[in-house]
Amino acid sequence: MVRVSEEKAERTIAWVLRYGSLTSTLIMALGLGLMLLRGPATSLAAYHRIRLSMLFSNLIHFDPAALTEFGILLLLFTPIFRILVAVVTFALEREHKYVLISLGVLLVVLLSVGLAIEK
Repeated sequence: MVRVSEEKAERTIAWVLRYGSLTSTLIMALGLGLMLLRGPATSLAAYHRIRLSMLFSNLIHFDPAALTEFGILLLLFTPIFRILVAVVTFALEREHKYVLISLGVLLVVLLSVGLAIEK
């Protein structure tokens, strides 16, 4: 049986949270900086859901609104990655009750994020 030390699991979770939030913040700052240089983004609509099909094509052109939206998506997915690390850690520890609880939390979070994304 593979055992994961609690300290190693906590370090991995801290790494995911630290670098996930740092990366998303830098991407959002880049988008906001480009918006300041280029003026208001024409693709930025008030109170809309994120459209993945348009997001990735706009990212290629360094659209400021797309960069900002992508940073927000990364920030939303950071806790999801944290939950996935917890699921794997609990599975390696054979803590089946906590695996199920973590999967339930993951389902709720994914449903919430899914409502914010338009395909």
